[in-house]
Amino acid sequence: GKSAEDVTTEVLRVGKGLVWRIEVEFPPGCAGLAHLRISDGLYQVFPATPGETFASDGTVIGFDDLYLKNSAPYEFVITAWNEDEAWTHTLQVRVAMASSEAFMSRYMPSLSWDKFNKVMQQAAEQQQRDKDEQLERLAKEISGPEAGT
Repeated sequence: GKSAEDVTTEVLRVGKGLVWRIEVEFPPGCAGLAHLRISDGLYQVFPATPGETFASDGTVIGFDDLYLKNSAPYEFVITAWNEDEAWTHTLQVRVAMASSEAFMSRYMPSLSWDKFNKVMQQAAEQQQRDKDEQLERLAKEISGPEAGT
């Protein structure tokens, strides 16, 4: 697509577990005109700031993270668009996940398993609060200002 309103959407199926690394590869020639975001349902996860996108040229944007994907559907929604009028671009998304307790605890080695579970539960609760807030804002935007009166 040529704008955020003209997007390509792909579903990336994943398993239940802890996302510990994300990589988005932009081939040479994108010139910052190809944009991508990753959502968990309607909740934008990456980049973490709602409304922001990844955009680059000839680079891999890669970073470590701790995002717990612990409820179905086990998938991420990849949304991308291209403002380039002349060329199409194919972006690649890689998600590294740990699905077993042993592998998950590797990413927080200083914590006992019980403490790790507590930290992950708190993170999941915060993720849910963030999702709820983002969905509430989206619902208000869709319904317009008169809906709240």
